[in-house]
Amino acid sequence: MNASEITGTQGGSCMKRTKKRFALLLSATLLLSLLTACSPNGSNGAAGTAPPSSAQPSTPAEAEGDAARIQGIKDGTYRFETPVTITTVTATDSSFKYKNGETLSDNVHTRWAKEQLGIDIQHLWEVPGEQFATKMRLMLTAKQELPDVVTTMDIGLMNELIESGAYKDVSADFDKYASDRVKEIFSSHPLIWSQVTFEGKHMGLPYFANAGNDNAVMWVRQDWLDELGMQAPSTFEELEAFMQALLDKKPGNTDSIIPLGVSLGSGGGHPNPLAGWLGESTWIFGPFGTVPYQWNQGADGKLVHGSTVPEMKKGLEVMRNWYQKGYISKEAGLHDENKLAELIGQGRVGVVVAPYWMGSWPVPDLQKNVPGATMKPYPIPTENGKAGARDTTFLKGGMLVRQGFEHTDALFLYLNRLFAGVDKEPGSEFEHGWAEDYDYTLKADGTVSTVSEDIPGGSVGVYKYFLYEPKDPFSVLQQSADKGDLLEQGNLTEAEAAALGNPDILKAAQIVVDGWAKDSYWAPKFLGASTPAMQSKGGITTKLEGEAIMAIIYGRKPLEDFDTFVKEWYSIGGEQMTKEANEWFDSTK
Repeated sequence: MNASEITGTQGGSCMKRTKKRFALLLSATLLLSLLTACSPNGSNGAAGTAPPSSAQPSTPAEAEGDAARIQGIKDGTYRFETPVTITTVTATDSSFKYKNGETLSDNVHTRWAKEQLGIDIQHLWEVPGEQFATKMRLMLTAKQELPDVVTTMDIGLMNELIESGAYKDVSADFDKYASDRVKEIFSSHPLIWSQVTFEGKHMGLPYFANAGNDNAVMWVRQDWLDELGMQAPSTFEELEAFMQALLDKKPGNTDSIIPLGVSLGSGGGHPNPLAGWLGESTWIFGPFGTVPYQWNQGADGKLVHGSTVPEMKKGLEVMRNWYQKGYISKEAGLHDENKLAELIGQGRVGVVVAPYWMGSWPVPDLQKNVPGATMKPYPIPTENGKAGARDTTFLKGGMLVRQGFEHTDALFLYLNRLFAGVDKEPGSEFEHGWAEDYDYTLKADGTVSTVSEDIPGGSVGVYKYFLYEPKDPFSVLQQSADKGDLLEQGNLTEAEAAALGNPDILKAAQIVVDGWAKDSYWAPKFLGASTPAMQSKGGITTKLEGEAIMAIIYGRKPLEDFDTFVKEWYSIGGEQMTKEANEWFDSTK
């Protein structure tokens, strides 16, 4: 990904707001002409009701009215005079909360959709998340009428629903009805559509998490750097010099220093001992040309498992060397992320590679427990001028649309209106939140508060009631990075600077965004459901992988044993898994 792809997903310029206001005015004018020119038609048979999305205008007046209707849908300003029904089903969890006697079927959001858009959201059923896939499969097997839209993070279930033929290609509807902002977000990364694309067709809308949430940033004990008179390491060589100095000079008279904190799980039994969300070590392998424990694209364009390529050997050699020198704890195989956080808070860790948000935890624990101690964020170090680490995925399933559902125009009206709230532009409908007195409130002095105690009846996550939670996957990090830029530029009052947020988190966000621009983060290329071979052989190959990697790092087996591991991995299931991974990859093109 390059810098333009990232920054291109962000909105908020004055010119963009001016165009948006003009578009709203234009759409309102066109909508007025539609309501006065169109005669009753469509499935609901009421004046002002849009025809089904499959209907074609037959006269010039109808064509003009349809163009105005489509523009109103894109702008999010249209409203169906006779409500259009959209049915769905929902997986609930403990985070679903209600107040004012509301339910999932009747709440502040469903009323908003009906009043503002003329859309009646109906929930056929709701079940706890762990029961959702089973209930959907039973509906499918019993040939019951399926919901118009289904949003799921279960990739296996999603694939089954698509393969059943019950849900459709949304490509044409997306092109016709999606707003410019939605299209901008859905084109912000080459992998955006990969989980829902089959044989070139977009069989659903991708569902997003925040991108880069766990991407690698190097956090270093700044007080120890200062005490030793050293600069933050930027290369492997400089990092080794700093780690050795920690062992030799024991800054702060600290006993039992762990120069490099890593969470290797439990003796190789962890599903991915090299990529925990705190204390990961994929950055040790990236400079040599691979990211372990994920499917990468090789020079021939084919997918290959990152732990099995020759480049993996160099990273293992480095980790083995660091372990032998005492830079990595002898108990690292017993350290999970929470244990490592505890060690950081105790002031024992000199360097750890962790997410950008580490400035909010566990760094504050360190500052509280060890007076004068702190950790500061820096880019991951390079080897031979190269840096590389995993790029945490932002794709987590999708929304499917039922074959035969006539009102995809209503669905996109709904989505376009919600996605307009992603940027929270001043004066916009969702500037402060999704619903007043639910996730925010206006205080008596005119200020806005999102503190639960200030909100009548307490705070409620209104987005939980949505058919689809709108999100620009890159906006959270980009906005934090932009705030970091403002902070560096200066010319701010103390209050203005404080309002921007934790400066270390903002700096770390800048590092991640800069890493994207420099291709320092590698996204996994296989994002589909587990293939048959992965389901039957994944357990044994993962166990072999963890045991072989840990044995080499610990020195229990020679480095040359890596080649033996690779041959065994392919022979016990890896070959078939690789074949099936590439078949999936080819199907997404």
